[in-house]
Amino acid sequence: MIYLGIQFRPGASAAASIANLRSGLSGPSAPGFFDEARFVDESGYVNAVFVGYWDDRAIYDRWAGSLPTGWWHRELPLTGEVGAFREAYTPAIVDTETTFSHPYPEGYSTIAAGMSGKTDTHEYWGSARDRIPRAQTETLLPDGRPRAPYIASGAETRGRRIEIVPHGNLCVLRSGQDWSETRGEERAFYLQKVRPMLEKGMAEISGSGLSLGCYFNRYMMIESTDGPVEKTYSVSAWHSLGHLESWVKADTHLAIWAAGIKHFKLAGDEARLRLYHELVVLKAHDQSFDYFNCHRGTGMLCSIDR
Repeated sequence: MIYLGIQFRPGASAAASIANLRSGLSGPSAPGFFDEARFVDESGYVNAVFVGYWDDRAIYDRWAGSLPTGWWHRELPLTGEVGAFREAYTPAIVDTETTFSHPYPEGYSTIAAGMSGKTDTHEYWGSARDRIPRAQTETLLPDGRPRAPYIASGAETRGRRIEIVPHGNLCVLRSGQDWSETRGEERAFYLQKVRPMLEKGMAEISGSGLSLGCYFNRYMMIESTDGPVEKTYSVSAWHSLGHLESWVKADTHLAIWAAGIKHFKLAGDEARLRLYHELVVLKAHDQSFDYFNCHRGTGMLCSIDR
């Protein structure tokens, strides 16, 4: 899976750069699935983000090798108003797990041949660890911290291209919400009760995440060719699975969890809200972070000096 982003101030001309990313995700070795989303970050920049998924490493390698070096920031000046980033993850299946409240795939499950039935490793703290195959034989403890070898402490990151050297067992979570088919009381409950709790939690780990072990969090609205759709997801990167496990027991997340449980109890068997997540715990050699003319709060650039 690869996350590709274009970052710009509102009003800046970024359409050509966004179209360049979209075009790069096409062709004979293109991802089996990709989606596009947007959000405005804490520094006021608009971010257009694509994530693509492959089910075969050889096909991914052919795709990556077919594109010119630096294609994702092609023709962007380092002194301009537009930045770009590339975050690539190539986990093995044993490093991942994904679960759903419904039988409709999102994220990397869209490239799967099928979906299993209900799981009994759910609805208790620590269940995510029980669903990750590698966790059955390894502790998944973090190995070191991310580094930016050529960036001095406090140095400006805009106007530069920066690669981050990752650490082992970084934890990346994509967690999504789809309320497009909700109606009536169920829709009102989600928008008035559940979503505000979710947004409060997203603000916490986006703004104060470093103190919790979260390097970055992006809470985004998915877009179609016609504009935003009623789907959101967050992608967050954590120092370890253990740090994520600690946060999900904190009051802010417990409020989200309780609101979600109440939603499904009220809606019953007719519930149309769709929730899902995908979780990966990555070995160091399965991660790559590259930033071009991005501000210091972008992705793993947050980890500099930490």
